[in-house]
Amino acid sequence: MDLSIIIVTYNSSAFIGACLRSLVERMRGLNYEILLVDNASSDETCRLIQEEFPGVTLIQSPSNIGFAKANNLGLRKATGDFVLLINPDTLWKRGDVRRAIQFLRDHPDIGGLGCRLILQDGSWQKSHGYFPTLGRELKEAFYLPRLFPEMSWSKGMFNYRERFEVRPVDWVSCAFFLCKKNAIMEVGGLDEHFFMYYEDIDLSKRMREKGRTLYYYPEIEIFHYQGVPTLYDFGESPYLYFEKHFGLSFAKILRCVFLLKFFIRILIFALLSLFTGRETFKEKRDINYRTLKFHLFEAGRILKRLGDGLRKQTD
Repeated sequence: MDLSIIIVTYNSSAFIGACLRSLVERMRGLNYEILLVDNASSDETCRLIQEEFPGVTLIQSPSNIGFAKANNLGLRKATGDFVLLINPDTLWKRGDVRRAIQFLRDHPDIGGLGCRLILQDGSWQKSHGYFPTLGRELKEAFYLPRLFPEMSWSKGMFNYRERFEVRPVDWVSCAFFLCKKNAIMEVGGLDEHFFMYYEDIDLSKRMREKGRTLYYYPEIEIFHYQGVPTLYDFGESPYLYFEKHFGLSFAKILRCVFLLKFFIRILIFALLSLFTGRETFKEKRDINYRTLKFHLFEAGRILKRLGDGLRKQTD
């Protein structure tokens, strides 16, 4: 088997049909399988798969176990030499997966690669970048990576300047992640402590620690119909990441950085909304306000839980 394609769905009936038809069209000439892990959807996702795509292997979870754990279910059943993790709300626009697989064959040190992602409004999605640190998060708070994308001292978590060449990066998004199966299995798959978000950054970091590189591969381009977030910073996942890779004290400092970051952004978007009257600025002000409240009231409980977990490990 050349390739195992793993898709995790949760109430994805609006997208999954077009996604699968797009994939089948692009996989001609390959010996492949599609493994779809459904996280207890309450819509028509599973019925649609069973009736319209009988060749897809459907794995139904009795509950929503999260993105990382569901992908690992698929990985354990995958028989391909290569694995493609791809979101259900995607549509293949251009690019030859066979060339990408050959690129991985020619470079055995590569852990995996991500593609160029295009959002619904036609803009480029920032789907790769630099590993998060407190310094980089602080730079993001003051918009330095956006204002000075060419400066090495202004690097934040994301790469804000689009480049079109194939090149190494710190991390790539698992909205599209192509790799050798043995490369992802040698690090134990995705970390199931992450329910959703940051599991791709963590996976990239663990692969890098094994001596593998990650690549941005814009020769493949995918439409990603990502919804508008209710929180900008991915909930509890950043705290889990910082506690895992830097320690609990850094996770606590991260909370302070986030409080500063979203307070600044509320002020910026409140002023822009006041002077322009544009609805988009009001929406961004409100999202940043909800995010600030999350870090003010919920993050303390997350940090306490992480601290309690550490104490249990040392007892």
